[in-house]
Amino acid sequence: MTEIPPFSLEVPQGFHELPVAVTGDAREQSLADLVQGIYPQADPEVRQAITPMVASATAVMADAQLTYAAIGLFSDGPDKVAQCALTLAVAPSDHPSAEVAAHGLREILARTDSVEAGYVDLPCGPAVTAISISEVTYDGEYTTTGEPATLRMGRLQAYVPFPTGPYLAVLTLDTPAMDYWENFSVMMGTVLMGMEFHEPLNDEAEPSR
Repeated sequence: MTEIPPFSLEVPQGFHELPVAVTGDAREQSLADLVQGIYPQADPEVRQAITPMVASATAVMADAQLTYAAIGLFSDGPDKVAQCALTLAVAPSDHPSAEVAAHGLREILARTDSVEAGYVDLPCGPAVTAISISEVTYDGEYTTTGEPATLRMGRLQAYVPFPTGPYLAVLTLDTPAMDYWENFSVMMGTVLMGMEFHEPLNDEAEPSR
């Protein structure tokens, strides 16, 4: 497969990157460091209880071959935390141009009743956004009560065709914190506005973040 052309984006403070590209003992250490960074004041027992959940999420996202995955935690007073997940996947796309790809994607997504699709012009080129709301039931293993819980989830996706090669970047923000949906939408917009694609130099074509 042809190497992915380089690109860059900036993620706001408050997001904690999951070690999806790390394996073995190195991932275990990265997870321990991550939990320590997220909960620096927590007791060791609390961090020990949280680590398996973070490890499980990391394993799922690594299996999905994501380029980037992070959890966002944002404080709203002493007792409230708004959380979300931000992921980035890059997939091959046989598009003749970024504009043609964006228009085609919007037409496809617009036919889905559960999705609100829109065409946008970003500084890096055309893109398509897709907004959807759904209900997700979590197993008791992942809830504080030990009982299954159903949450209303918001999803904001952006499909950004590479203008520099036959690839498509898919950014996804998922959140159960619907009271903060507007805040997360603005945050996602900031990430997209700062996205840049670069021409390969000296045969170096590694994506950067």
